[in-house]
Amino acid sequence: MAIVRTEAFVLKAFRYGETSMIYRLLTRDRGVVPVIARGARSPRSRLGAAVNAFRRLDVTYYDKPGREIQTLSQAEVVSEHREIASSLEKLDVAGTWFRFLRSILPDGAPAEPLYALAAIALDRLERVAPASLFRWETYHRAAAAGLLGLAPRLEACMACERPLPDGRELAFSIEDGGLVCLACVPRLRPLTGPEYGILALYHHPDWKLLEELGDPDGDERRVQALVHSFVAYHADVLPHRDLRAG
Repeated sequence: MAIVRTEAFVLKAFRYGETSMIYRLLTRDRGVVPVIARGARSPRSRLGAAVNAFRRLDVTYYDKPGREIQTLSQAEVVSEHREIASSLEKLDVAGTWFRFLRSILPDGAPAEPLYALAAIALDRLERVAPASLFRWETYHRAAAAGLLGLAPRLEACMACERPLPDGRELAFSIEDGGLVCLACVPRLRPLTGPEYGILALYHHPDWKLLEELGDPDGDERRVQALVHSFVAYHADVLPHRDLRAG
């Protein structure tokens, strides 16, 4: 049995027995790790007081090979994210994004880049204006998918391989995996110039460029729908509920 100390976020929590909790942790070093926190629901439990959603934690657990659920022994708060905890809207969008992470990352999968993304994403969410919450969720959903090799191709036509943009009308093909020119795939709706530019920003590593756009408009909302549909198709997950409702 090994003693593991690492940083972690809580992906999911549910009650177990009379006083215990089971958590699925997204850890910095070991990916997704299910743990049991015995006695965490007791009023005096330090574990129960520390382990909450969207907190960045320093955790210690006992790792026994072959055991499906490891034993959590200690947890300390590294970062609180108080702005998220005090906003129902931010709690909701953070919960949606964490459920997405849980859906694409199985137990035991390496996840150091996704852990780093989660830490950065929650820091950004602290400062995001209410009008841009869906922008935050969409951008970081695309970023997480990109880390898993699911980014669309935006620099050349998926059909003829000619570099884009080059003056031809463009479209975005979810099934083909990126941009296509309408000469190759005429059945798709053309992208407008603003839509193409915003689509590129949603897959750009610099979040600040997207922040500078101001409040989302119709062009951006259409791009958000494309991004969610692309990720859902290639990651084999359900699209965001708001898009299904539309």
